[in-house]
Amino acid sequence: MKRIRQKSLGLLCAACLMDAAPSVLSQENWPRFRGARADGVAREDSRLPEVWDKSTNVKWSAEVPGWGWSSPVVWGDQVFLTSVVSEAENIHPQKGLYRGEGVRDPAKGVHHWMVYCFDRYAGAMLWKREAHTGNPKVPRHPKNTYAAETPTTDGQRLYVLFGDLGLYCYDLDGQPVWSHPIEPKKTFMDYGAAASPVVHEGQVFVVYDNLEASWIAAFDAATGQIRWQQRRDEERSWATPFVWDNELRTEIVVPGKNRNRSYSLTGERLWEFDGDMSNLVIPSPFAAQGLCYIASGYVGDAHRPTFAIKPGAKGDITPKAGGDYTDSPYIEWYQPKASPYNTTQIVYRDHLYTVHDQGFLTCHNARTGELVYGKKRFQPAASFTASPWAYNGYLFCLSEDGQTYVLKAGPEFEIVRVNNLDELCLATPAIADGRLFVRTASRLYCISGGARAKDVAHAGSTDVQPAQPSDIWAATREGNRNALIHDLDEGASGNARDPQEGSTPLNTAVLFGQTEIVKLLLDRVSLSPGETRVCFEYQRGYEYKDAGRTLYLADFDAKKPSITNARAFANAEGANRWFAHPRWTKDEAAIVYHASPSLSLYTLKDGTTRKVSTNPRAEYRYPHTAGAPK
Repeated sequence: MKRIRQKSLGLLCAACLMDAAPSVLSQENWPRFRGARADGVAREDSRLPEVWDKSTNVKWSAEVPGWGWSSPVVWGDQVFLTSVVSEAENIHPQKGLYRGEGVRDPAKGVHHWMVYCFDRYAGAMLWKREAHTGNPKVPRHPKNTYAAETPTTDGQRLYVLFGDLGLYCYDLDGQPVWSHPIEPKKTFMDYGAAASPVVHEGQVFVVYDNLEASWIAAFDAATGQIRWQQRRDEERSWATPFVWDNELRTEIVVPGKNRNRSYSLTGERLWEFDGDMSNLVIPSPFAAQGLCYIASGYVGDAHRPTFAIKPGAKGDITPKAGGDYTDSPYIEWYQPKASPYNTTQIVYRDHLYTVHDQGFLTCHNARTGELVYGKKRFQPAASFTASPWAYNGYLFCLSEDGQTYVLKAGPEFEIVRVNNLDELCLATPAIADGRLFVRTASRLYCISGGARAKDVAHAGSTDVQPAQPSDIWAATREGNRNALIHDLDEGASGNARDPQEGSTPLNTAVLFGQTEIVKLLLDRVSLSPGETRVCFEYQRGYEYKDAGRTLYLADFDAKKPSITNARAFANAEGANRWFAHPRWTKDEAAIVYHASPSLSLYTLKDGTTRKVSTNPRAEYRYPHTAGAPK
């Protein structure tokens, strides 16, 4: 089946003309998530930094109370940011992948939903406002916060969305203008809301997909009144809507698990198609080269598509049964496995870059979809949630550990240096008027000027080393059987979790299609102390869906090696449950395992199972110990 097909030379020429004149707006201000054009690209500016750390080239940094992963937005001499401050101690967000569930209960204690305004040039707090005070009514994703949505501004007013709570409008001096409550709904796996608002020509667009009553709505920017609202047959998308101002019309593009859709500015549906999107839809649409890019890439799914859409589509553009997506005259190209999970892709110059959460970068031709280079590993190893940005010929990728990888843009993968802020970072930075604004877990940094990356290379940065074969996860990804056997023989655990990605070697082998490695790891995972039996988890299709998680017990022959007589002893069919890290007792009489949200003990002699603990916040959620439990 043909995946990639060029359609129109005229379209490419038009794209070149459009990109030749970036707006002044995107240079001086950064009014929404990923900037005025939602593409993460800033105009070339010698004042923009390429080298930094906690003190180098930092014009100022300011403490930000509470927790939030919203991005800064900038207008004039003001920087706006949101946060939520709790009066009680709760689980703090942590990096990595969480393949299973949200935090099932709302956070404890009284919370304060805050809006902050900082001086762009000095960092002083100009004003702060409390949008709401109370106890949270909904749970959230373990790595998320109650301030996930990035505010937006049109230069007259600031529009702040706390997704399961309400939409709040302030003038730029911080005076409340209007507010509109949002009735909280149950979200998939209790992950909560995350899509940011967008303002355009007097309307504020908000998308709230959930398990009960999903919708997209347009609010009057001046009054807060609903101008129009449409129900959506969606449950699992958190992408920020994109106002696509193309050569033919202005439309609102919103991806979804069931359908990718476009709406007119008055709410009519313009086009839609079933893209067989991944189980969770998070990356936000954006436009470049005259095309609109739509993607979803949940790590557990086999189909992780990226689509490049041409302007002018009408009606249902889903291909007929057995057809190719590019049979549609409005789908310029399509790649079936080119998308990230949390991050949003970026087109810079002629290339589409994809930063994968697990610490890889891929590159495609932005106009044709052709692969330029496949998965290249960031070194030092890292995981990512923030979306990349670009300027001055470089691509910047901010890891969850606060390391920004500076890569030379182009057809070769080349890390020039790594700038380290040494703190948890999940928010996408903002860029305005020669300054970079980076939010960490506790601070907002304003960075500008300094030396060029090419002049200092790795000096003062984290050392950049190629992947070593002794890395059990690298050996698994690359299918290096000998290196993996060596690692396992040296004591590496087949149940260990990658500190950067949170995945086990078995997870990694399945994800990268390393069949022989999967077989090897199945023979190694959770061996009994006497190496006569093995315990392992199998999940139907290995797609992290709602059913099919099963723990198996099997006889093990260490000489072959092989497993026989496999039989299930724990099953989560049809339930939102998962298993983690089974461990044998030293006498091989029982197996201890975590089946969310409890710790269970399975006794082999009589085949009985009993709960040992039911504390969902206990440390046994991810037991890293390599030894058998006492």
